Amino acid sequence: MCEANLPLTGETIVFTGSNEPQEAVGYAEKLGAKTRYLPLIETSVRQSQLPDFERYDWLIFTSGNSADAFCQLRIKTDAKIAAVGEKTASVLEQHGYTVSFMPSVYSADVFIQEFPAVAGDADCLFIKGSLAKNTIASMPLKVDEWIIYETSFKIENAEKLKALKGVTVVFASPSAVAAYREAGGGWSGIRVAAIGHVTEAAIQKEGGAVDFIPKKYTYIEVINEIAKGSFNK
Repeated sequence: MCEANLPLTGETIVFTGSNEPQEAVGYAEKLGAKTRYLPLIETSVRQSQLPDFERYDWLIFTSGNSADAFCQLRIKTDAKIAAVGEKTASVLEQHGYTVSFMPSVYSADVFIQEFPAVAGDADCLFIKGSLAKNTIASMPLKVDEWIIYETSFKIENAEKLKALKGVTVVFASPSAVAAYREAGGGWSGIRVAAIGHVTEAAIQKEGGAVDFIPKKYTYIEVINEIAKGSFNK
């Protein structure tokens, strides 16, 4: 197969999210890359009292982790569901829930701009992880928050990652960036890919530069961006 069909030959791409994106891993390898999976964060469902879901008109999810944790509880609800991102929506829909709203860009920043016009004076519940920012609660709406899972750093993997050179590291959340930096990870000798401008901002705040960021915030699209950059380098 010609080089144009294998633009990632000689590249190693490291994925760092709490769940291995198997479709993206397979896609990267199909394009010639070697891949590694070093999750920098891990999540666990919090054992807490359930909210009264009948009080809410909308349930809001901004991550696949919160959607997955919610689905594990097999909760029945008549509330409408808003999701940030295809992955988050897909998790919910696979478990029989209907997603009624997604923002035009898969980012909480864009969500808070677009959702109020849809929600009106509805009562909303933001279902989140312990390290999630308060962006959603900043909307001029009635928004309660429920922490459904805890997030912790996997420092041993961050230590392994900081020893790697000549690789492209994919960060999909500010939490993963924070874990990497807590272990003393630096930015020299690696290329950096970010999914989402919030993650990009977290990297820049920590002194790093982002080499790849897709317009559409998905793993597949970030692989496409890396492939374009590798072929043209």
